[in-house]
Amino acid sequence: MSFKDFSKINLSLGGTGLSDRALLAKYLAVTQQSGLSILESLDIVGETARGKMKNIIAGVKKSVESGNSLADSLGRYPRVFSGIFTSAVYAGESSGTLAENLQNLSEQLKKEKELGAKVKGAMFYPLVVLVAAFILGMAMSFMVLPKITPLLEGLNTELPITTRGLIAFSHFVDQNGQFLFIGIVVGIIFLLWLVRQKFAKPVTHWLLLRVPIVKNIVRDSNLARFSRTLGTLLKSGLNIDEALSVTHNTLANYYFRRAVLATGDRVSKGATLAESLSEFHKLFPKMVGRMILVGEQSGKLEDSLLYLADFYEAEVDNSTKSLSTAIEPILLLFVGLIVGFLALSIITPIYNITGNIR
Repeated sequence: MSFKDFSKINLSLGGTGLSDRALLAKYLAVTQQSGLSILESLDIVGETARGKMKNIIAGVKKSVESGNSLADSLGRYPRVFSGIFTSAVYAGESSGTLAENLQNLSEQLKKEKELGAKVKGAMFYPLVVLVAAFILGMAMSFMVLPKITPLLEGLNTELPITTRGLIAFSHFVDQNGQFLFIGIVVGIIFLLWLVRQKFAKPVTHWLLLRVPIVKNIVRDSNLARFSRTLGTLLKSGLNIDEALSVTHNTLANYYFRRAVLATGDRVSKGATLAESLSEFHKLFPKMVGRMILVGEQSGKLEDSLLYLADFYEAEVDNSTKSLSTAIEPILLLFVGLIVGFLALSIITPIYNITGNIR
């Protein structure tokens, strides 16, 4: 396939997300397999790309023209091209397997995108229900209750404790409504800011590893990302020390990152990967250690890791389905309790009045 034939292809690259990076790696792999030079490959991709990615590719091409390697040129954009991207390219350039490494990298990024989509999809439904319940609760508190309270207070009967509690809450909201609303909004913003901070991650990530069902998704997704990233890097030609160093930065959970960092230190001192991971048995199950041990003994560690990645990606899929199944009745019960409390508080005194009239 000639340069002109490739230049007619619409690559549809515009953003810098995982999908765009996976496509970029894929198309660079295809052009490299066809025998084109790096500059020709970048020319093809750059001419058909658009937006931010077009400017980035132009900068990468200019750097390569100045005599820098493709890996170094990509490394100038660390927010776009992660450590695994540049490391795989560096290993491919050093070993003469750039096309193969780019192909493996494309598959890695594609799998990572799918994994992230599964986790986000699992959290979408409960989040929507909770937000809807919160909005309805706010509307009831600030708009409906203040209008119902005078009616309940005017009833000439002894009010049940639920009704008295509802009236007291309504008065509190009526007297402090503005400050309460501002406090809730500020509190939510502060909480969202807090969980994003680096110093809070040891606490929030510890909780995520202990919440039922959610802990399975967190653990399995990190195991899948660890296995696929490390396997891809080893398959690309990096040694185990470099691969572990890059892998630890790709993990989302604080405790998994810390465990992999400590594992890298032990491996660099001569320990095997399997025995090093066995020290963190709460994060890395026995099956992981055994599969890695078999891979180390047979000389096919990358194959064992990629098998583990497929296994845990399937586990994430099952866990996300279990989360949706388990959380739906919990949310329905929660909403039902609130509706039942309101109905009991409002209807009971009215029913008592009508009973007395009869």
